[in-house]
Amino acid sequence: MPDLYRVSRRLILRDHVEAGAIRSFTQNSGWTFLGDIARDPERGVFYEAKWESGDGGSVHYVVDEFADVHYMVVANEDPEAAEEVRSRIEGALAVWTVDDMLDDCYVHVYPAGWAKSLLRLGAGAPRQAVEAVVAHVVFSSEHQDTAVRRAAVRAMAYAAWPEFKEALARLAHADEDPRIAWEAGRVLEELEKAGVSEP
Repeated sequence: MPDLYRVSRRLILRDHVEAGAIRSFTQNSGWTFLGDIARDPERGVFYEAKWESGDGGSVHYVVDEFADVHYMVVANEDPEAAEEVRSRIEGALAVWTVDDMLDDCYVHVYPAGWAKSLLRLGAGAPRQAVEAVVAHVVFSSEHQDTAVRRAAVRAMAYAAWPEFKEALARLAHADEDPRIAWEAGRVLEELEKAGVSEP
């Protein structure tokens, strides 16, 4: 379901970024480790660790088996402080940029790779809509393969952009797969309940 309360873009870590590198970075940053957070399989979160970042905010490391990614995300009421920490993480650890994730989407022809790249793109989407990302996810939502359409719905849920409401409504009412129609309807309902407005 949409995660409407995150502050920064989820910084999707490259596969080669290991726990030791994250531990060293957080220690060198002077952050205080606050411990592990309870699993939330419904959100796809199978492991989460949290640090206090010293500026009234927190940094979270999440293993998301739903999207098959691991990422870091910043929470802070001060947008400038959140941006500074996010920028520091991006500079220290190998993360997927939005352009890299989008480029990766275009190299996959087979459904399995296409679906995986879509989920990564949705999970790593910035807080504000990017036209090229919207276009690719909506295009993918019309794919003949069920796995690709389902991944598109989940990418829309991760991004939680109002620009996806029309595509979600179409899928909820017209997709031939009842499971996809149900998921699309549920995501749309959550966006509307949270007051996500029109673009």
